[in-house]
Amino acid sequence: MNWNIRQEYPSDYYAITELHALTFSYSYGMGEAVLVNILRARSTFDPELSLVCELDGQIIGHILFTPQPIRIQGSTYQGLILSPLAVHPNYQKQGIGSALIEAGHHRALHKDFALSVVLGHPHYYVRFGYQGKAWMDEQVHIPLESIYTDHIAVVRERRIELGDIPSFSLMWEHLHASSPLALIPGSSIQDWISPGAGTISTALLIDEKLRGYIRYSSTDPEKISFIMAQDSHSLLLIANYFKQKLNPLTASHLSLPLPATSYLLERFATTFDVNISTYAEYMVKILEDPLHSKLHHHFTAFEEGTVPRGSIIWPVEFDVC
Repeated sequence: MNWNIRQEYPSDYYAITELHALTFSYSYGMGEAVLVNILRARSTFDPELSLVCELDGQIIGHILFTPQPIRIQGSTYQGLILSPLAVHPNYQKQGIGSALIEAGHHRALHKDFALSVVLGHPHYYVRFGYQGKAWMDEQVHIPLESIYTDHIAVVRERRIELGDIPSFSLMWEHLHASSPLALIPGSSIQDWISPGAGTISTALLIDEKLRGYIRYSSTDPEKISFIMAQDSHSLLLIANYFKQKLNPLTASHLSLPLPATSYLLERFATTFDVNISTYAEYMVKILEDPLHSKLHHHFTAFEEGTVPRGSIIWPVEFDVC
């Protein structure tokens, strides 16, 4: 087949949406199609990294690389998120996906991006230089009976406002200043408000002062995907507030996606358990020259266990999937 790989144009949007809706049939929805449309609204969106495969005027493949700054052991790198990748069901296993990935890597390298991350099938992406278990999931499980404070304070949630963003960014910096690996949120209000119908993202006020941020499931408040607080005392008050949301007949712990070593957990002493897991699907590719890249040393250290892996909190856009 004589196909052509090129960047997308606005005239392709309908065909790309149709392609993703047709290709991803694992659920009743069309999350990936929506994801692409939302990621286009990012200020960092680069149409030259949104590639289509065209055959006889038909879009039969699409890949999107989204620019994403990444913090690794105190240094900031210009990275990419590879997602999604779709090939029309009638044209799969004919090399189209491979061609799209390689074309994307070629463009990314010439744009000086340092690395690409993907949540993908390890047996497939390893062929393109991706390595698995590049990050981990880390949760602390705090017994509900240990979440207690004599401090009487009013904790409430409210809609995120533009004026909150500088405080959120500062909280994030304090939490991840020397993180082994973390995706750096942007400075737009779009980077903090979740577009996912099943996700709530709010500012947290304590006595009417901004003291935190949270993202959690709208149907199950036990499932918290992201939390920040100004300090350890604020986190204790916020945890006590969320404790009231849980069903005491079924819940015994409050699970928070925080590093066990975080200063925010000081008020809980050693009363919490830690759950750490990593998977082959958590993949990264170093795009820089391996002979001149600190990143290769970082990820080799992660793999060997001499340096702890970091955790990835996916941007709010991915809540639609």
